[in-house]
Amino acid sequence: MSPRQNNRCMQCGTEMKGARENFRYDASGLDGVTLEAVMVHRCPNCGEYEVEIPRMEELHAALARGVAMKKERLTPKEIRFLRTYLGYSSADFARKLSVSLPTVSRWERQGAPLRMKAAIEKLLRVMALLSDAMESYPLEEMATEEPRNRPVRFHATRVGWAA
Repeated sequence: MSPRQNNRCMQCGTEMKGARENFRYDASGLDGVTLEAVMVHRCPNCGEYEVEIPRMEELHAALARGVAMKKERLTPKEIRFLRTYLGYSSADFARKLSVSLPTVSRWERQGAPLRMKAAIEKLLRVMALLSDAMESYPLEEMATEEPRNRPVRFHATRVGWAA
């Protein structure tokens, strides 16, 4: 949701009035998220409204950090939020975590009997906290081969160490 280009309601054409308000951000998919003092444009004629949410990527990153750092187990809505924050479809997420698509569906469905195992939940939290770094570590390719007894060698480069 970006700053308005004009002050007219898209539904009825009436001039909208803008004011700073606290706004319940249900579009995040999370419960209880309120944005403080954001600009909300309301149509006095039909009730239509538009919200200016500045720096949306930073907001979602802050929400993801907050969800990932909480002490309680993740709720289905929080699992879905973190999955979408990371940019995965349900199928991609299932492949990434080596689980079935129905398993992901049950994790994200309210009232479903299947909970995410604690180890997988911790992995999801780490993935969210390290989302920028995750780009260079393809999880689906890790731990796919049998172990071999060979030494791992590292060498110094101009910018650090490489395997």
